[in-house]
Amino acid sequence: MKTRWTVAAADVLSEFVITVGGIGTIVAVLAVFVVLVARVAPLGLPASLSGEVARETHWGATEPVHLAIDEYQTIGWVLFDDGRLETFRVDNGEKLGERQLFKDKQLSAVSTSVGRGGLLLGFLDGSIQFADIHFATTFIDVVDAPEQFHGMKPGERATYQPNDNETGVLELTSQGQYRVQLLESSVLDPVQVTDKAILMLDHVPEAASGGNQVSISKDDRKYVCFAADGKLRYGTLKEEEDFLTGDVTLKNETIALEIADIQGERPQFLLQTARGNDILLAWKSGQMVRFVRENAEDGSGYHLNPAEKVDLLPDTDAQLTVCDFILGRETVFVGDSQGGASGWFLVRGAETEEPELQARKTSDGFTLARVHVLQPAPGEKINSMRASERSRMLVVGYESGRFRVYQMTTERLVLDRHLPKDAPVIGAMIMPKDNGLLVESGEGIYFWDFDPRHPEITVAAAIMPVWYEGYPKPRQIWQSSSAGVEPEMKLGLYPLISGTLKATFYSMLFGAPIALLAAIYTSEFTTHKVRAVVKPTVEMMASLPSVVLGFLAAIVFAPIVESFLAFFLTTIVVVPLTFILAAMMWQLLPRRIGLILESWRLWFMVPALLLGLAVSYLLGPLVEQIAFDGNVKLWLDGRGSGVVGWLMMLLPLGGMFAFFLNGAFINPYLRARALQWNRSQFAFLSLAKFAALVLLTFGVAWLLSSALYWLPTLFGAEVWDPRGTFIDSYAQRNSFVVGFVMGFAVIPIIYTIADDALATVPKHLRSASLGCGATPWQTTVRVVIPTAMSGLFSALMIGLGRVVGETMIVLMAGGNTPVTDWNIFSGFRTLSATIAIELPEAVENSTHFRMLFAAALVLFVITFLINTAAEIVRLRFRKRAYQL
Repeated sequence: MKTRWTVAAADVLSEFVITVGGIGTIVAVLAVFVVLVARVAPLGLPASLSGEVARETHWGATEPVHLAIDEYQTIGWVLFDDGRLETFRVDNGEKLGERQLFKDKQLSAVSTSVGRGGLLLGFLDGSIQFADIHFATTFIDVVDAPEQFHGMKPGERATYQPNDNETGVLELTSQGQYRVQLLESSVLDPVQVTDKAILMLDHVPEAASGGNQVSISKDDRKYVCFAADGKLRYGTLKEEEDFLTGDVTLKNETIALEIADIQGERPQFLLQTARGNDILLAWKSGQMVRFVRENAEDGSGYHLNPAEKVDLLPDTDAQLTVCDFILGRETVFVGDSQGGASGWFLVRGAETEEPELQARKTSDGFTLARVHVLQPAPGEKINSMRASERSRMLVVGYESGRFRVYQMTTERLVLDRHLPKDAPVIGAMIMPKDNGLLVESGEGIYFWDFDPRHPEITVAAAIMPVWYEGYPKPRQIWQSSSAGVEPEMKLGLYPLISGTLKATFYSMLFGAPIALLAAIYTSEFTTHKVRAVVKPTVEMMASLPSVVLGFLAAIVFAPIVESFLAFFLTTIVVVPLTFILAAMMWQLLPRRIGLILESWRLWFMVPALLLGLAVSYLLGPLVEQIAFDGNVKLWLDGRGSGVVGWLMMLLPLGGMFAFFLNGAFINPYLRARALQWNRSQFAFLSLAKFAALVLLTFGVAWLLSSALYWLPTLFGAEVWDPRGTFIDSYAQRNSFVVGFVMGFAVIPIIYTIADDALATVPKHLRSASLGCGATPWQTTVRVVIPTAMSGLFSALMIGLGRVVGETMIVLMAGGNTPVTDWNIFSGFRTLSATIAIELPEAVENSTHFRMLFAAALVLFVITFLINTAAEIVRLRFRKRAYQL
């Protein structure tokens, strides 16, 4: 009675634990999914404006030449055409100070640059002057702060005057320090360029600290200007210091070009690219001429040569109203009088896939292309545009009072609003940290707190090709970091998904056949004694940590494979053939000796393996010389004939053809005539047949390879070379190495589960098959494997899941190059490796941070779909097994 109650209690407890464990597992998986979705969902949220502040300006109706605000939105400065430089507080509009940047001159043109404090000023008298205006930030400890500022609360601001000549703003930070913001300015001596008024000018600014923009140095300032005399001038201003006196003089070198005969009317826009060698001159009609600075053929110096003429406003009669660079000085924003907006930059014409661009012939091979078309505002004239200082966003102001924020790379309309009274927008700017928005109209200035969310990414940008600066066509790229803010953020997930699938494919291609065949062999063809030794040995392989395998792959295996590449390629073919040849030779043994050695049959594979490796080592140089033109790596780079490349891929097809021919014709023919043959005769015949089928396999593969390679030449095309597809240039850390090492990591899992599945097949099925006269091989193929198919398939799916989620091996041996090719000799980057590398350094809640969670979500979905499909297939196999 007591035992019965004990058993009943154990049953109830077991049922409870199993139920809780199963439900808990489902809840845990759903919780992971919910967390990932919660992290990724904000990527799709729209931008928001809040905390509107409207204020009249202290400069009244006078329109400033330029306005700038510091990154903390503490102080700002405005420059007027008479040289006045005024500073003011952003929070209340209080005027802090005034200084004269230049005197006795009338400003006629000014050149600024996004994110830089340097200005180039042009005057009516034909002179130019470089100026540097920037914000200076200093910190004061609480104990060192003036007494009148004690007792301030964090975030509170006050006007601060450290001396009679400077006035700034002091703010108590949340860290307990006083942050002081001041404005510093300096100017170089004016340089006389011409005796006519400077109408337009542009310059290449100095690079910001830590930036990677190609720009000028302080003693080599490049500029371009257009004067009232109708000449375009390209100049270089150099500072030369007298090493004896220390005096600094400015040396100006200019190139002048008369452009009156290029276009009848006066141009309206003048731009100079970041490298300073391309000058863009545009007219209101939308016509733009690009000039290139080139070396003169006679060695006389540099010349400005027209490279191409482009219509910026095709298929419209609108007028060009805005033409200026966004961050990086490569992409030009083009806005017109009818609300159209687009982005243009230079591409290499010969590499692009656009027929119109390929047809343009330019002197330098580059052409200006309309890459981005932004959502228009039909019928509304664009008045102004100003780009963000830290991203690819830009704010556009319209005459109707509308203002919009776009993201150029993704072509996303981030924000679309109107001023309260629909007053025309004079100017607008995004604050330096992209956390605020300023819009200026004739009635004053409007401030908002601005949260753009994550405009750098869209669903299309994450999975589809995007046309980035510097590329001749749209590409799918993952490049989440750079040395500065100028390069575009590239967060395409496709290269990571492709790398994950690539690693999975090559790893399973190597590991799955070996594991399954090993399980079938030890389960069906070896003795229990041998199986008791082999199975624990294989399972011990699973104890090797992934980081150890990755380290060995990167430090040991990869250099060895690179040094003996021909040997390893030869091994792939020679070693399997050696094993089959050894099996054929075993049949030549007398029956009595074969039975005696049957229990040692497995260990005779070791000499066969060593023989195969030795033959591969000896044949490697010969194969490299004959098939790969003397050097495998140079052959992969394009030297010699590519027929062998097709041969490598078509060998399995040739083997399938030989296998079909053997089963359909050769074996039936031999069975009818070999009934009277003895064991030795049949063994010799099998050996001869094997040799003939191997030659047939290579012959068929070679014929097909030659046909594929040379067939396009019959139609006047180039040969069809496989190099550049599944085989290409060799990298030391590549898919070949990863597939080999990760295959070993997955073999124990697949082998163990497959062996257990085969062991569960009822013995009476085997006995019935053998009793009907079937051989052990026929019994295995036609009875055991179909019955155990659900378990074998589960083994493959569990191994597949292990490979898909692997991190350390692919991280250390995969090269971490986010490419999208399927070249077995190149590297890749997987979703899991990217998450492991970049998540610790990603700024929390940034676009990069959330895209890493998106990568994790994609990995979760891929695994979930694979497992779901696998379970459906497994149940079908299981149902069929029950019917046996």
